[in-house]
Amino acid sequence: MPSEPQGAATAASWKTFTDPAKTVSFDLPADWIAQSVAPEEGVLPGGLKVEVKKPDGTVVAALRTGLPPSSADCPDAARHPYTVISSVPFELTAPGQPGLGGEGTIPPRMVYRVIQGYRYFGSYGITNLVGGADGKACELRNVVRGPAGKGDYSFGDLVALKAFAPDEKVAPAKAFDTLGQAAQYVNESPDFANVQRMLMSLKVKN
Repeated sequence: MPSEPQGAATAASWKTFTDPAKTVSFDLPADWIAQSVAPEEGVLPGGLKVEVKKPDGTVVAALRTGLPPSSADCPDAARHPYTVISSVPFELTAPGQPGLGGEGTIPPRMVYRVIQGYRYFGSYGITNLVGGADGKACELRNVVRGPAGKGDYSFGDLVALKAFAPDEKVAPAKAFDTLGQAAQYVNESPDFANVQRMLMSLKVKN
């Protein structure tokens, strides 16, 4: 079983971001910046994209709503072993709201998962989907399936994590030489502890 995270959130003060339509809200460290930006093409009407940055401009995570469901083929030859380093359940909806449910296969969780390629590539996000069958996947999607017609939600560093090729840009995902390094990042990094608290504070109004 994945270990419960050891690191404690280190930010001394926190603030709450709410979009103008009040459809989503989440807490973030007071010195981080949450900024609404134009969503990518293909999102459903009303879809949002909110980038969260540290004071130095580093993008920590992006919240996306209204994502069209993905149904990409995954041939056996393209599947890579993956490991769940951390998995923590949380409530995603505002008090008094019914659960998002959707087409999810598990209750919403904040996860850190690593997929194996020429190195171990790690990514954090929220999901209500199992990564893949038999511990292998083409990609690990950091998405929560929303109600029919509402699209999917993603809050994390990447919408989908894959095993990168040596000539591909890895960031904002992280690359590790060993699974132990990935576990150390999850258990000891102040940044990860703050990100985990932020992602798990997300509230979605149906």
